Amino acid sequence: MRIIEQQCEQHAKDCTFISQELSELADLLIRAHSLYSQAESTTQRIITESIQLIAAAFPKQTTAAAMGLLAGGALASSMQSGKFNATGALTASAGVQEGLLSALAAGVSGINPAAGLFSTDEVNHAAGRIATASSRINNHMQGDFLELKQVQPSNDVVRESHSVSDAIEELRRLAEGASYGSGPSNGLQYGTIAIQQYRLDDGTRSWLVSIPGTDGQSDSPFGWPQNVELMSSNRDQRIQADSARMVAQAMRKAGINADEPVALIGHSQGGIVAATIASDMQNEFNVQHIVTAGSPIANHPIAQQTWVTSIEMDDELVASLDGARNPSHEQWLTIRGRAHPSEISGSSIQQDGSCTPGNSNANRRYAAAEVKDAPEDKEITHWLRYHQAAYRNAQDLGSAAVATHEQHFQSILDGKLEHTTYWQGRMRDAATLAPQQRGEAILR
Repeated sequence: MRIIEQQCEQHAKDCTFISQELSELADLLIRAHSLYSQAESTTQRIITESIQLIAAAFPKQTTAAAMGLLAGGALASSMQSGKFNATGALTASAGVQEGLLSALAAGVSGINPAAGLFSTDEVNHAAGRIATASSRINNHMQGDFLELKQVQPSNDVVRESHSVSDAIEELRRLAEGASYGSGPSNGLQYGTIAIQQYRLDDGTRSWLVSIPGTDGQSDSPFGWPQNVELMSSNRDQRIQADSARMVAQAMRKAGINADEPVALIGHSQGGIVAATIASDMQNEFNVQHIVTAGSPIANHPIAQQTWVTSIEMDDELVASLDGARNPSHEQWLTIRGRAHPSEISGSSIQQDGSCTPGNSNANRRYAAAEVKDAPEDKEITHWLRYHQAAYRNAQDLGSAAVATHEQHFQSILDGKLEHTTYWQGRMRDAATLAPQQRGEAILR
């Protein structure tokens, strides 16, 4: 009996030693990955600036090379799908999108290529120049009065959230049923956001604002032109974008006070709105954390005290529209995902009784996370379900940075959900509004 006890004690010591070794190895891997990520970011910056210089020196050759790259990618994805499928062009150009967009933006904004080597905001300067004209045209077409009203869904849409992953799922439920119409109907229409009030243990309130992306409707504040204004390097243009005005006004009407902690989550244009409010309205709202999915916000002047969790797909294009990589520090985490087709093969039993196990990378937790409801053929990865899978995989990998951001987000919503309000915006022409409506609407 004594021998067995001694053996058990020795095995316990061995296990403790092995666990310590594995823990140290994990720490080294985390440090190595951090160094690799920093090196990758530096390398991408060099590539981006090099492409910008080359494009300025050889514009025709660069254009021809870019067109060839896009055509080759589209051809490859079409052959794989067995029908025309242009999404491969985005995958093929993923590594050079930021550089090409920066080069184009430098030309539009008149930035000297040499001066562009020391900046990353060429796209934002170009957006500001374009928005000067496009906003006037859009006002003429859509109207310059923003009509905001509180609406009620036909069922429970945005439920209680206490984590980033919860909030992404609730944003998807809101967006797919209302803005995009790609999910089950939730009784809401496009141009609708959700604002949730939480009651903390100490009796104070906190808030979560969920903001869908561009819906492209002709009378929506979340149309295509508003993206250009939100991307501007000019603060006044950003806060005058219809979608930013709508969300800010809804937050005021919901009763959010300046000292109450707020978290915002947005997809695509919704994420740019969140970044705009965090950048330009800190005196009015206490924005402590924003979560963005597929949003080009690298050059938004977000305050250092605001935590940012960004989720981007390598080949979605939209997240690269800022022409730069996101800042990297403790408060700003960027999770970059890449979509691959599932490699699934069934198990088989041979005649001699031996068996061959099947393979599915979707079932390998750490290798990848399954994209729910994804089609068999390659599609644009800008859909929110891809960002959702990328974040889930980052969590599965046990990243310390992801865990830290989760804890911070959870601390803001560490209470009980009291109520959820839904706010719908429409752009109107003053001539179509009754006098009373005109007084309630918000003029640009």
